[in-house]
Amino acid sequence: MKHLRHAVLALGFVFAVIAPARADDAAEARKLIEKAVKAHGGQDTLDKFGGAVSKLKGTFYGQGDGLAMTGEVSVAGSDKQRIDLEIDAGGQKLPIVIVVAGDKGWAKVVKDVKEFDKDELAEAKEQAYASWVTNLAPLKDKQFTFATTGEIKVENRPALGVKVSSKGHRDIDLYFDKETGLLVKSETRVKDDATGQEVTEESFPSEYKEVQGTKQAMKFLTKRDGKKFIEGEVTSLELVEKPDASAFTKP
Repeated sequence: MKHLRHAVLALGFVFAVIAPARADDAAEARKLIEKAVKAHGGQDTLDKFGGAVSKLKGTFYGQGDGLAMTGEVSVAGSDKQRIDLEIDAGGQKLPIVIVVAGDKGWAKVVKDVKEFDKDELAEAKEQAYASWVTNLAPLKDKQFTFATTGEIKVENRPALGVKVSSKGHRDIDLYFDKETGLLVKSETRVKDDATGQEVTEESFPSEYKEVQGTKQAMKFLTKRDGKKFIEGEVTSLELVEKPDASAFTKP
């Protein structure tokens, strides 16, 4: 450090990170979570559904230029996910299937199927876990700890943040509209497929509608290190009590 002041500030940041959340702060964070759960339909209603199947359309920016895409996503719990996408690459349709099923995972591009190695599976499961957390229903479990992260603006509206921590997983910051309690942003770290380096991923759900007694976002935008990664809209959504196990098999 060039200046003592910078060193003191850095040391203060380290202590802030490693210090456990104060009891009153954790209680305040819990209140924000409870308000959000209620806004999204309530704990009992959210608990009824073990998974969901959604259809979507949008634009993928992972290769730089925006590519049109359509797809279907099936999820069940924290470690089961199937993503079927068709990307339009200059008029050529490129089908992609990604399946995570507990201790197994696969990626299929056109007709080529590859089983995930240990690192790829761990990353895929971590991203499935992050998606599961944003459902909010699991946050009643004691495996989670909470701390407030302060107030920010999302689409020019105030939002209050909660850091969600669980042993063995990356932290996830959730931001809820200060007035409505609806989730308007989530932020975590993910590993970029192209570089293998961790990047900051921000997701912005919006345009909420009522679906089977719950509030669900119909539009989404995801950024990685501040750049658009994917955006689109949900064209149909069904919440299911018992997900179809056959969806989470080798493609």
